[in-house]
Amino acid sequence: MKILVQKFGGTSVASQEARIAVKDKVQKAVRSGFAPVVVVSAMGRKGEPYATDTLIKVLKETNLSVNVRELDMMMCCGEIMAACIMAATLQKFGINAMALTGGQAGIITDSQFGAARIKNINVSNLHHLLESGVIPIVCGFQGMTENNGKFTTLGRGGSDTTAAAIGAALHAECVEIYTDVEGIMTADPRLVKEASILKQISYGEVCQMAHQGAKVIHPRAVEIAMKKNIPLIVKSTFSDAPGTLITNDCAETEEDTSINERRLASGVTHLTDLAQFRVALN
Repeated sequence: MKILVQKFGGTSVASQEARIAVKDKVQKAVRSGFAPVVVVSAMGRKGEPYATDTLIKVLKETNLSVNVRELDMMMCCGEIMAACIMAATLQKFGINAMALTGGQAGIITDSQFGAARIKNINVSNLHHLLESGVIPIVCGFQGMTENNGKFTTLGRGGSDTTAAAIGAALHAECVEIYTDVEGIMTADPRLVKEASILKQISYGEVCQMAHQGAKVIHPRAVEIAMKKNIPLIVKSTFSDAPGTLITNDCAETEEDTSINERRLASGVTHLTDLAQFRVALN
């Protein structure tokens, strides 16, 4: 059984039109001989009714000092809604799918609410569903504690981490990270009009870019995939562009250069809302 993990971000599940595009990607994977596991983020972005930031705002308007346990439970609601609606969408088109919380997918974490670390993934339920022809729709960004089954969240970018961790645990052929851009770019296209999409990049390079401000994929997800040498592909939900392949091999070359010639730089990143100052001691 060839397993493929497909992770879809908030914009990919925010509207009916977008969810149909997700359905098409899942069907394409099945037709290509894969058994897909789908990981979803909460629907939409800040300001939209079911986005994570909106849920946090609703809770903190009630109590600014709300307990971190309840805050994690509230944040988990966004992905649960997304998983249920995505499963319902697939079922509408005759695709056998089942929504799972992170805990139901076997993701066990420590009890560091808000920034939990994955301790283990029990893949028995996922294997059972896949062998039964059911496509699991897993809530990203969340897991549960081992002893008392409390909801936990993995921190910002946690859905990428969920996808990579499930891919590693299932020995997947590949993990596809779907977003609203067609791959990892050499610079922020909002600032650099000439920015282009990278065809291939190494795990180390993309980790550096992510730590320095690039927001296409979370560095923890890359680190998990790197340990198991599982390819990551960042691509768009809304096009058939091949995207950017992330592997150990960083030897992407231009057509007019020697195959042994490696590029000196992969891209330019930036961090906003930072100030730098120097203090001179006399």
